[in-house]
This record gives sequence, structure tokens and C-alpha cells, in this order.
Amino acid sequence: MTVNEGESLRLYKKALRYAESDPEVFLGAARRAAESILLDIALQEAVGSKPTLESLLTVLAAKDLVPPKVVLAVRTIQNYGNYGSHAQQSSGEEISAEDVRPCLNALTQLAVWYGRTSKALAEDEAQQGLAAVQRTATSTTRLADSSLIVIKALLLGCGFERLLAQHHHRLMHVQLPWSDQLVRGVSQRLLDMAIYNEQRVLRLLETEDEVRAQVVPVGRMGYSMGGRNFYLLAARAGRWGNATAAEFLADPAGAQIAVPKHSDMFDNVLAAFSTDEAGLLEMGITVLDVPHHLGLELFHLNRDVLAVGGQNLRMHARDSDDYFELLNSEMLPPRAQHRLRSAASNVLIANRSWLAELRTEADELHRELMRCFHAMGSEEARFEEVVQDLIAHASFPQECGPEGRERLVRHVLFESYRLGEPC
Repeated sequence: MTVNEGESLRLYKKALRYAESDPEVFLGAARRAAESILLDIALQEAVGSKPTLESLLTVLAAKDLVPPKVVLAVRTIQNYGNYGSHAQQSSGEEISAEDVRPCLNALTQLAVWYGRTSKALAEDEAQQGLAAVQRTATSTTRLADSSLIVIKALLLGCGFERLLAQHHHRLMHVQLPWSDQLVRGVSQRLLDMAIYNEQRVLRLLETEDEVRAQVVPVGRMGYSMGGRNFYLLAARAGRWGNATAAEFLADPAGAQIAVPKHSDMFDNVLAAFSTDEAGLLEMGITVLDVPHHLGLELFHLNRDVLAVGGQNLRMHARDSDDYFELLNSEMLPPRAQHRLRSAASNVLIANRSWLAELRTEADELHRELMRCFHAMGSEEARFEEVVQDLIAHASFPQECGPEGRERLVRHVLFESYRLGEPC
């Protein structure tokens, strides 16, 4: 590893921390990370250039040291960095996390390529005998990161970094949205491992040849909120404000349900109503496909809407008398509850070639990770360290203060994994 390579990784991780919490700062940090990565490539290839993003990219691209797709990714980061500087100077133009999503995706693409390139350069150097000191070869494992509490807790508590170090692998966290693209990323070796909803994984294994050929389910990692994660949130001032669960289920015609369609949350809606998307239409229910990060502002736009979201939205709504759960898992018939519990399971998946390189069996890897996770739950100091890490790095509604964050973290950990005490 070069001195600058360590700096590049540090800047990349720093940029990721700002993607949700401060998108304007993220744009500048992303540009600095991209510049540092290109500088490291130039240093390793002994290419002379001014240490600016434009100069580095121009010189490296001219020498075919950066592929066209990566050039496009860097240009995207560069343009968004310029946009961020302009927005900060203009009259109060706000930049949201959703606005910077293309830049985040471009930075992720650059970082994944860089991880592979750095390894290839190191191997080439060793082959040519240029290394003065014999060193242990180290590979990079790309693990999908997450700001969701229920997933981030596993990433922090399972000891991925320690376990991979035993196999001479260093860990790189890659921040990607919670969607089916996680599975496809593993199949394409953009990622080596990811945790995702088990039923969505099984569906993709059945329907997509590349996923079936390249993705290996390693093992189940627990259930989001213990399988009790479904709810329909309503505004008391809206159309359904005076309805009961029984009345709603008897006649849901006219309901508008806001939910990210390409997610397990939409699967939960189908499981709760024991139907498919066409069946919802026959019931008179309209589905509004919304971004996964939207919160209570949904009701500012349409107070009659019914919202399906994560536990952040759920806990935020509980702090206000203006909202209530018109329907949730515990109000449904036993069969529906069973389907929802099955739909709430999360599974660790890995790329088949990566597993072969690691020289370990999937069940052995799963056993070691879960042993570390349960040990964390029984050691108070480690558990509290994870709690504080989640409070600092998981995603929360902007209005959620320090006490609310801690309450939400402890609630999710107890309901999902029976760790800590109920809140």
C-alpha cells in the first residue's frame, strides 16, 4: 500500500459518512476522494501530472490507465462538486441526499475499480520483483454497507473485519441503497458480500441466470423487527383518521399506499393483504411508488395517504399524536403474520468466486460471524460500543434528536435480535 492509498481510502470513507447527514459537504469530500484516488494511480504508475482532478484524469485517460466507464464516473463526481460549490454560493439552494445519489453511485463505482486496480498493481509489482521486502499478499473484500439500523448492527457486531483479516483480506465498505441491486452487484463482483432480504434474494435466484450462477446464500442473519416490521401509518386528520383496522380491511377501496415498490416493504404489503399487485387494484387500492428515504413529509403532501416505511419513520410517528398505525403485523390473521415473519428474514450472500478465493465453506463463514454477533450481545461493553456507533452512523429523521436516536437504536436491537432491554 502506498502512503497515498491509505489517504484515498480514508477520504472515501469520510465522504460516505456525509452522503446522508450533510449532502453539500459530501460533494466536496467526494471530489477530494476522487482526486486522491487518481493521484495514487499516477504515483504507482510513475505518471507525471499536476495534482488536480482535471489534470490527473486527462493524463491517466490518455495513457489508457483509467477505463472509459471510470472516466465517466469521475466526470460525474467533478460536475457534482462544481454544482455543490455553486449551490453554496447561491441564495439558499438546498441539496438533499437524493440530489447527490448519482454522485454517490459514481464514487462507489470509482472506489470499487480502485480496489481492484490497487490489488492488480501490487501483484504486478511483486511479479516483477520490484518489492524490496517480502510481504503477505492482501486482497480486498467489498462488503455492502448500510445506514439501516437492523443491518448496520450486523455489520458492526459480526466481526467481519477481524474474520477477514485471518484470511489476509482487508475490508472495504461500499454504501449502496437497500434494493435488488445489492444482489446483482454481488453477482457482477462489484460486491463480494451483502446482507439483503431473503425472499427477494430467492426470487432473483429463480428469475435471473447471472444471479443463480454467481450468488451463494451464506446463511440467515435474523429477522427485521422479529417479523413484526409491517405497518400502515395514517394521519389522524386524514381520510382514515377515524377508521379501525377491521373497518379498513373490510373496505379498503380508495386507499393510497405510499411504499417503495422495488423493495421488501412492498412485498410486506402484498403479504398483509394476501394478494398480488393486480389484487390490490381489484380492491381499489392504489400504490404510490416513493423513494425509501421519505418520512412524515408524505403527509404534508397528501394527508389521506397511508405510508409504509422503516422503523425510523415508525418511531418518529410515535412521538406525535398526529399519526397512528391503522394496521400492523399484530392486527392481522395468524397466516398473514406467518407470511410477514418469513418475509422479514435477512440473509448474507456472497459471490461464488470470492468464496472460492477465501477457501472457506459458506456454513463455516456464517457460523463464525453469528458466534461473534451473539458474543457481542452478551458483553455489555461491546454492546454499548455498537449502540453508540449506531447512534453516530445510522440514518435517522432530521428532526430526531440524540435521545430519540438512542431510543430508536435500542428498540430495533431488542425487537430484531433480543439484545439489550425493551424500550
